[in-house]
Amino acid sequence: MITGYTNFRTVLNKLYRDLNINTEINETYVVSWISEVLDKIGAYAQYTEYKECLDLTDGKALLPCNFYRIKDISFDSQPVAWNSNSIATDYGCDGCTIPKCCTEYEFYINNSYIITNITTATGVTDTIPKLCIVYLGIPVDDEGYPLIPDDVYYLEACAKYVTYMLDYQEWRKGNIPDKVLNKSETDYLWYVNSARGSANQPSVAQMENLKNVWVRLIPKMDEYNSFFSNTNKQERRYRY
Repeated sequence: MITGYTNFRTVLNKLYRDLNINTEINETYVVSWISEVLDKIGAYAQYTEYKECLDLTDGKALLPCNFYRIKDISFDSQPVAWNSNSIATDYGCDGCTIPKCCTEYEFYINNSYIITNITTATGVTDTIPKLCIVYLGIPVDDEGYPLIPDDVYYLEACAKYVTYMLDYQEWRKGNIPDKVLNKSETDYLWYVNSARGSANQPSVAQMENLKNVWVRLIPKMDEYNSFFSNTNKQERRYRY
């Protein structure tokens, strides 16, 4: 479970201390390598949930620059369903219509744009339609650098991966033996998995929610239409 963040300089200081390096490490490389290892870990909890209302132009809007993955999406207080390009428009023939189920609004993502059928579905011409989304984004500091979860396993994973990349450069030049590179690789892979496990460890409250989702006699099949607002509530059973 992630409760806080720190910046890349924490890892940089750790590298100078642990490796006893007397020469300057390129900060640009360190930031890039830290971004790489964070992507390799890829735990849900390491990202931050953001809320944004996007102005639609011709049914599409540019996604935020720190966008990672969509979580919830709605228009006019109704959910918007995911669909492919062809389904979100038509079947490719005149008069063909798409069968609708629970919502008439659909979207897909392509080339950093979220594309919808909302302009044709709503018929709104005098106002700019707004699409409200909740998405997972990459947290950044005031300088725009990615933030690192303040967790011992994340810090070790970042430090071990940067160490591995530094060793890889020296190994390519023939300056270090294979066993040193192999040790660095083993260390960073171990801490990547440890960081992922640490981030995915649920709290007591989260485990209670999971229990209420799993322990049900009657499954809730249409929770997407209510934005999963009742999924984690305990099932009520009545005697007649």
